[in-house]
Amino acid sequence: MHTHQIAILQASDKLPLHVKLGYAIGQMADSLAYNLFYVFYLFFLTNVASIPAGRAGTIVLIAVIWDAIADPLVGQFSDTINSHWGRRRPLMLAAILPYALLMLLLYTNISTFNVNQQTVYFTILAILFWSAYKIYVIPFYSLGAEMTNNFDERTSLRVWASYALNLAVLVSSSAPPLIVKWIVDAGFSVSSSWRGVSLIFAILTLISGLTCWYLTRGYELPIRERKPRVDGKYHPVAFIGEVLSNMFEIGHLSSSKFLGASVFFWSAAYTLSTGALYYLFLNNMAYSEQDAALNFLIYSLLALVWLPIVNYTAQKFDKKTVYYLSMFISSIGTGLFYFYGFPNRNMLIMYLILLQLGNSYFWTVYYSMMYDICELDDFINDKRREGAITALMSFLQKFGSALAIWFIGFYMDRHGYISSSGQQTITQPPQALHAILELNTSIHALVGLLAALFAIGYPLTRSRYQALLAALQAKKEQQSYTTSDFKQLL
Repeated sequence: MHTHQIAILQASDKLPLHVKLGYAIGQMADSLAYNLFYVFYLFFLTNVASIPAGRAGTIVLIAVIWDAIADPLVGQFSDTINSHWGRRRPLMLAAILPYALLMLLLYTNISTFNVNQQTVYFTILAILFWSAYKIYVIPFYSLGAEMTNNFDERTSLRVWASYALNLAVLVSSSAPPLIVKWIVDAGFSVSSSWRGVSLIFAILTLISGLTCWYLTRGYELPIRERKPRVDGKYHPVAFIGEVLSNMFEIGHLSSSKFLGASVFFWSAAYTLSTGALYYLFLNNMAYSEQDAALNFLIYSLLALVWLPIVNYTAQKFDKKTVYYLSMFISSIGTGLFYFYGFPNRNMLIMYLILLQLGNSYFWTVYYSMMYDICELDDFINDKRREGAITALMSFLQKFGSALAIWFIGFYMDRHGYISSSGQQTITQPPQALHAILELNTSIHALVGLLAALFAIGYPLTRSRYQALLAALQAKKEQQSYTTSDFKQLL
């Protein structure tokens, strides 16, 4: 199947099964590394590399802020690349091998380095890792917007991807502690065990990315004709100017403003709980590595349980409605555990159910909502900028995540959290344990409620989108149309 056939595909209601499967597998190439980083990298730095929590948080902050800055640059390049292989898949293919290799190096500790040298080493590696990640993931998500413009089929595509995402979360959150224990029990060091973890995940990531690249071939829009530069040369300054212009135009859309704000705050809320959850298991709950892995397994399986409900409700009602309601319920519910704590495993399970309620809806529905903005941008600005729209939302997502994970390190450091080398058993002071509880409950809930409040203002509902799509088609065919049914979007 070739790229020029995509116009027929966009008009159809269903995507072929193997294409949805291929796209879903590509999600694993994103989510395996992403979740391994956000769940364990701060822990790896503090409890394996012996870097103080505040400094470890700063390493992560610098790397993820760079990742956020790179978003619009990669998005712009992805929108404008001119290749008969397409705009998205060539970048995905070019990035996947260095992405996997850098993932391997990211968890390799050089014990002969002092703390300052380790800080520089891990900061540089993390920046390079997120650079390769970005070159894969922005084209990957942009590709999803091009595969269909059907309002509900986009949700279906993202549900498929969400199954893969949550399978990746299951593996990346529950498997590493077990792998570490098995390797340590075999007589190797904790540092060596984390190299083993990263090797396994790097191989899985590489296979997933290549599979997606192969199965989705041909399912993307061709590049639109662009006016050639007068001198035929590439101008970096002009490129940056175009990036900023695109971000301004897209950010000016009301749908982008409200969705972007909710993405920023929920990404921060998600990272606050996810990044601090392992600390909660090991310190506040005094769980062993096996118990922690079991609870991460339960946490991930709960997301898989939520997904059929997400799929049904998002198509039965409206994406926007279920999106903000799930955030409200999840945030209020998890916030209450600040007062109750976790006296037993049953209370913890209740907490995880509520936590995954908001996360499952967010990671499934937000991308589908983002894709719908592409047609609005096309109608208003006469441009197909899937890459730029994806990049803007990814920028806000990563910026929220970066601030949150830095805050975890800063907050625990200020409350006396004691870092270790991985071989030591440390009893944390009461104020550090309380800080971990707050990060997982009250602070997470407050940020999540802010996300829900902004989500209420998102104006792109199903009925307005259908009216927009009809007007866009009429506009392209130079026929008369009306904007009265979606004037709130303009």
